Amino acid sequence: MDTINDKVEELVSAIRKSTEYRNFQEAGQEVRKVPGLAEKIREVCWKNYELQNSGTEDLYERLEEFMDQNKEFWRNPVVEQYLEHELRMCRILQEINARVTGIVDLMI
Repeated sequence: MDTINDKVEELVSAIRKSTEYRNFQEAGQEVRKVPGLAEKIREVCWKNYELQNSGTEDLYERLEEFMDQNKEFWRNPVVEQYLEHELRMCRILQEINARVTGIVDLMI
């Protein structure tokens, strides 16, 4: 287990040193400079998530309406930068998770 813990620490360190992580942190700092923006990002992203997972018949129309209502929000360069870098970090973490869990046969 010590070897695994050591490698996890190496991975965490590599993530922290990565350009993607630094860009994500910088984008987060820019968001925090604007009062209330972080909360607004969480709110809009959560509503988007809920809507996409609602399973309603008129999902396409509701998504289109939601995006139209929030188009100015999505066009904010600080929001765009943050979400772009957040997505990159999420994809890195998903890849790490997929590779690690892919080698373990848990019969799930």
